[in-house]
Amino acid sequence: MGQFKNKFIFFGAVHQDFVFQLKNDLIRFRTNPISQNQSYGGVAHNVAKIVGSYENSSFFSLQTDKETQRYLKNQNINFNPLNKKIEKRFYGIIIDKQKKLQLGIANTDAYEDLILKTINFNFINKCIILDLNFSRTLINKIITKYHKNNNIVVCGTSPFKIWKIKKNLKKIDTLILNKEELYALTDIRNIIKSIKNVRIVNPNITLIVSNAEKKTYAFSDNKLISCKPPKINVLNENGAGDVMAGIYLYFISKNKSIEKALALAVAAGALHAQNKKDFNFNSLKKLTNKIIQKKEKFNA
Repeated sequence: MGQFKNKFIFFGAVHQDFVFQLKNDLIRFRTNPISQNQSYGGVAHNVAKIVGSYENSSFFSLQTDKETQRYLKNQNINFNPLNKKIEKRFYGIIIDKQKKLQLGIANTDAYEDLILKTINFNFINKCIILDLNFSRTLINKIITKYHKNNNIVVCGTSPFKIWKIKKNLKKIDTLILNKEELYALTDIRNIIKSIKNVRIVNPNITLIVSNAEKKTYAFSDNKLISCKPPKINVLNENGAGDVMAGIYLYFISKNKSIEKALALAVAAGALHAQNKKDFNFNSLKKLTNKIIQKKEKFNA
């Protein structure tokens, strides 16, 4: 197949997300009144949507319906199906009155079940971003095929899925994940020690590690920096890490320094957590003035 003109190439999940919020305290084995919110989700989709705020991208996933394809097009996302049959899938969470997670449910086996004997897309000098919803076999096939001529970025997705990249960690250029995903990858429950462990396997990797309202770390070129967001009224943590990933990747692609890109990403995550959706450069830059950034001690 021919070259793709878009710089950002995504492989991963897109599906419906459902959030059910309890109106009262949970009563087990009874019917509980709820409010419901429905939107599109999937880690790769979430990151692509943020990038789409600035420029077009190409997205590869399971076949989906026409309504979803129209939605993606409106988000500046060029959809490319990897199979022919539409496989229904969704993700849902139940949260309490304080918006704390009570239960997560998922019908997403179709991602794991996808088998591609060959991958014939021609990518050169692209930023290829993967989430970890596909099978380990398919994820490693994509990484192995494209890592020599492209920039490979992996988004952690879940502590229970991060194991899929262990054997191909050396071929990844940038790894974006949260603290728990990092711990699951290294079996070390300390951020600095875990980063050092990843560095042993791949000294050239760029590593972005978020830790909710605490510091977010970036390791690159043998230096470690951190950004601490301002104190905010957190209304919605769900998806903040994906927002950060999208903003970071976009501004790095525009030759911003890792320090500036990380600060802008942390600012975007903070805005998202406050249910603010304005990610224009001026709003992000204004909030970066309240972010505490410093170079951390890091003995290689």
